[in-house]
Amino acid sequence: MASRQSVVKLVTLCLLVTLCTQATCYKILGINTSPSRSHVIVQDALMKELARRGHHVTMVSPYKESEQVPNYRKITVPMDPWATDFTKTIFGTTNSRWAMLQLLPEMLRFSVVPVNKTLRSPEFQSLMKEPERYDLVITGIMSDAVFGVSHILNCPTIIVCPNAPMAVVNSLVGNPTPISTIPNMMLGLTNPMTFMERLANLAGFLFDEAFATMWKYYQRKSYEELFPPGQYPSYDAVRQNVSLVFLNHHFTKGSPRPYVPAMVEVGGLQIKDKPSPLPEEIRLWIEGAENGVILFSLGTNLLSSSIPTEMLSAILETFRNIKQRIIWKWDTQDMPNKPANVMLTDWLPQDDILAHPNVQLFITHGGLGGIAEALFHGVPLVGIPMFGDQPVNLAQVEKEGWAYVLQYTELTQESFSKAVNEVLHDPRYRENVQRLSLLFRDRPQSAMDTAVFWTEYVIRHKGAHHLRYPGADMNFLQRHSLDVLGFLALLTVAIFKLISFSCRLCCRRRVIKLKKQ
Repeated sequence: MASRQSVVKLVTLCLLVTLCTQATCYKILGINTSPSRSHVIVQDALMKELARRGHHVTMVSPYKESEQVPNYRKITVPMDPWATDFTKTIFGTTNSRWAMLQLLPEMLRFSVVPVNKTLRSPEFQSLMKEPERYDLVITGIMSDAVFGVSHILNCPTIIVCPNAPMAVVNSLVGNPTPISTIPNMMLGLTNPMTFMERLANLAGFLFDEAFATMWKYYQRKSYEELFPPGQYPSYDAVRQNVSLVFLNHHFTKGSPRPYVPAMVEVGGLQIKDKPSPLPEEIRLWIEGAENGVILFSLGTNLLSSSIPTEMLSAILETFRNIKQRIIWKWDTQDMPNKPANVMLTDWLPQDDILAHPNVQLFITHGGLGGIAEALFHGVPLVGIPMFGDQPVNLAQVEKEGWAYVLQYTELTQESFSKAVNEVLHDPRYRENVQRLSLLFRDRPQSAMDTAVFWTEYVIRHKGAHHLRYPGADMNFLQRHSLDVLGFLALLTVAIFKLISFSCRLCCRRRVIKLKKQ
């Protein structure tokens, strides 16, 4: 009898656990069509963790996934080749800001191609015909057409922004951007800014607004092609359906800035608390390096094989004359005149490599993700900024004392050798980064726990509309009270005009009265 009661209790407990699990198990659709794999990596880290915590996750992106995670389904829509031409164009600009500005319209026009291809693909169309209903859509930036998918699925949207927010991202949730304290990412300024720098920052702010207008033009055009007006809500209406923005940014990596409740910092989201085992060849290379290892990567957008010949020779000669081993993210099968202490690999687990204590230096283009990983693991940098937010990212860490920044146009064997050897042999670089690493790690919750909490919060509260800042639905004049200030200015002018008119009238009457006397 006692045995039967125990069985009944066990079955009841199992049922309760099952019901509780089902009650908190959500269906989440992730879509990220970014040509930059590093952007997808940040979002994919969140998607996999949500799957590990029991949610049913479907992720659509251009990149195949080898890792098998329960409850995680991957749908791959391959991207058209583009990186080679883009890389050659970037290196051809000689790091000129003006040349990069000229490239922006073409880059924005191209940005809508992957999302159009993905949403029209047979794989995605088949997904949309499934009877499953989703509780949430998570997507990246530069894919506003996905907001139409959220409307069809009748669920809220979360954006994963791979860096600090630009004006167009801020506008999704009405986040303020004080011009006096938030340096423009294209200018490479850091706080505190001088008067002239704040003047330049004003110009940067106006550029950001123009950039946002251009961004919305291409995104609106893409959205309306996929979701024709009259049949679906307007582009502006679906943008208002964004419930939350995650930022792969942290105040210890840049200027502290104000945030509305619907914008949450999760800097270092892609960083694992416990590193995964390294591939055997890489592990042996690192652990066999008596003098330590240097990691060299220009990220996922820039192909190292497109580096101009003179610059490549300068880098190789520097590596040939140092004792450390180098792991280089290189995209072809061979490298001309490769030194014996250099290992080439077309893809590498960057976070896991930086976590190894034998890694002494990271040579990087200055992407925010790589800087976060280096900071987390306490590895100093040599930075070679190329475009976008990279100059301001590296300007900040150089100011903090754990990076040597070398401009691409100034890279010679002498300058590159000086940068590498200074960071390797001056202990201040490592001391500074390890001190700041403690700040970066010291949080009430990890970046991943924070992101998971807010993801589930948005679902639990059906979009959490109470988080929405009223300023998000105001135009520029209203949000900055320029209409009120304008009204007060006109009112003040009118009052002074009235007073002036009254005074003139009184004086005229006084004069007439005196003449009569």
